[in-house]
Amino acid sequence: MFCIIAFVVLSILGIFSASNRQLAREALDCVFRRVTFRPCNTGFDEKMKAKILGFVITRSEGGARFLNKYFEVIAWIFFILLTASSVMAVRGVYLYYTTGNCNGVNNSGFCVFDPKNQNNQVSAVTAVCRPKDAGDDFLTLDGVDLTGFPVLDNSTSEQIVFIGCYHCEYTRKTYPLIRKLVDRYQTDMVFLHYPVKESTDTLSRVGYCANKEDPAKYWAMNDLLFTGEAARLDDPAILDGILNEVGLDSRAIRACMAEPDTETTVQAMLKEVVKTQFYGTPTIFIKDEVLVGPKPYRVYAITLKGLFYWLK
Repeated sequence: MFCIIAFVVLSILGIFSASNRQLAREALDCVFRRVTFRPCNTGFDEKMKAKILGFVITRSEGGARFLNKYFEVIAWIFFILLTASSVMAVRGVYLYYTTGNCNGVNNSGFCVFDPKNQNNQVSAVTAVCRPKDAGDDFLTLDGVDLTGFPVLDNSTSEQIVFIGCYHCEYTRKTYPLIRKLVDRYQTDMVFLHYPVKESTDTLSRVGYCANKEDPAKYWAMNDLLFTGEAARLDDPAILDGILNEVGLDSRAIRACMAEPDTETTVQAMLKEVVKTQFYGTPTIFIKDEVLVGPKPYRVYAITLKGLFYWLK
């Protein structure tokens, strides 16, 4: 097994040294012979063993004797460690590609490809941005009444449920990706607005009234709310301008928002959102998976359509 370890190490060193490339070729030949239960005809393993022992003996005779006696055992130990680390590395790359984190979906553990953990950041229900905790089995749509929430109906069996906040920077980063996914695969989508970073339910009432007035125009309004400047959404003039731009009567929407029944209904809808036990935005339910935080587009597509989503 020493030949395998030497081949890996020398292949890397061979990038910078011609002599190491030659040794790497000898190591590769040795590997092929060892896996077919034949001895190395180049004597590569003995040559490298002699080099290593020669280096060690100048520093410790006892260490050299120990290494000489247990050389094959030590080589096996290093081979096992190399194999295990390689498997873990491949696993980490695969999980990062499919879930956005080296440790699995929504896991906040350190990932070398996402050192700042940006793929798991949320605006918490307390309006404080924080990374999520590992484990999301408590997140659920069971018992949640989605009646009355805006639905982008493409008449398919696949549905995405998106919990977001207009002022949350992570939701604003994620929303265009989900819209792209929905447009590409014509998937149904339900949007649940929750004012995580807002002091009032004004935008929830705007959304309810707009959807009640015209569902198609609601989605046009929703797109503008997520693409406009978040800090200006609290300006009544800006909001009225968005409503008028998509063809909604801002005065009629304002009248609807002021109705007592609207406030009662919106508060009931917000309580339904809380039943999901979500802890921050964005939270997205796709099939049997729950994705928390702004994942790369590929993660949403893989969750919806599988690993080879680009073929579908």
